[in-house]
Amino acid sequence: MSRVNLLLKLTVDRDRRTNTGEVHQHSFKHAMSVFSENLRKMLLMNVVYTFIFALPFLFCVFIWPNLAKDYFFTTGNYNFIGHIGIGYPGVVNTMAEGYTHLFHHYFTVYIPVLTASIVWMVFGLSGLFHCMRGYMWGENVRPVKSFFRGIKRLWKPFLVTAIVFGAFMCGLFYGAFWHISLMKTTGATGGSWTLFIFLIIFGWAAISLLYYLLPMFACYRFKMKDALKNSGILLLVLWFPAFFTTAFAVGLFLLSLIGSIVGYLVGIYLLALGFVMIAGVWTSGAQKAFGNCIVPQFESAQSGGKLKVEARRGVNPYKEAKAKKKAQEKTAVGKASKARAEKAAPAEQDAAPEKKKKVTTKRVNYKRKK
Repeated sequence: MSRVNLLLKLTVDRDRRTNTGEVHQHSFKHAMSVFSENLRKMLLMNVVYTFIFALPFLFCVFIWPNLAKDYFFTTGNYNFIGHIGIGYPGVVNTMAEGYTHLFHHYFTVYIPVLTASIVWMVFGLSGLFHCMRGYMWGENVRPVKSFFRGIKRLWKPFLVTAIVFGAFMCGLFYGAFWHISLMKTTGATGGSWTLFIFLIIFGWAAISLLYYLLPMFACYRFKMKDALKNSGILLLVLWFPAFFTTAFAVGLFLLSLIGSIVGYLVGIYLLALGFVMIAGVWTSGAQKAFGNCIVPQFESAQSGGKLKVEARRGVNPYKEAKAKKKAQEKTAVGKASKARAEKAAPAEQDAAPEKKKKVTTKRVNYKRKK
């Protein structure tokens, strides 16, 4: 299916912005300027979000694995000297035995708690994305008040998304930890490596879908099925920015695997500003996609194929409109907008009421005859 046909399947509507103005096309540059102008407010908002919603997740990612390893390999009932497997008098343990007990702990306790922390963290993003879409649109945002107002307005779609995403990630974690446990004990097989690679691809695709889905909940009033469909279409058409941006976000958490010092530095960064910065970059990038794919089709359908043109100083608006129209007609978005407008035009003509014909009336003389 071509890009034009995919874009024609988008559900279009007016966004929730309260102020007028064009969508900024340079997403990263615009996001950085917003961060620099509202740094204090965003620091406060990040602290509120982190201490209410993200602390359990950060504990599971950065602290719990180190505590579990220390318990099973240092302070527990297992004795090791390096990787030789020679214990103290009376006890002989191998590293495989230690890893077997460690991963049994992961499967029974750690993964369920980690999944619950992800559900709670994603649910809290409702307030964060509500604030960030206002910052990117230049609206007046109060960090604490607007944050809880966003939770009140967007709790339902975010809660459903958090539960479904958490269940998906739970299955992914079980598969990934099973493969890693084989690597540490008996040795990984070709089947486990294949499963592990597919799990990475599916997990990356799921997080990339959230790149468009979560800002769409905040920016539009679509039904959940329409928002999910639009996010899937945008991911197929504009997959590169989604994969690149989500790789940066996931890479922050993977840095904790390098060492405890790097992990603690990343954790401090997330506590200070990290979650707000990730949400801001996602929102700005998604708004750029919405402005390129959804807004033109909506305006085209509203005005019968003629896009709105704002007159600027020193520029002939008619010539500018003609040049923009020619440039846009060559792109996939322009073709989709034109096709949508052609579909909407006959419907508007059919719905238009017919003009009533003028009925000529006879003049009557009401004067009494003598």
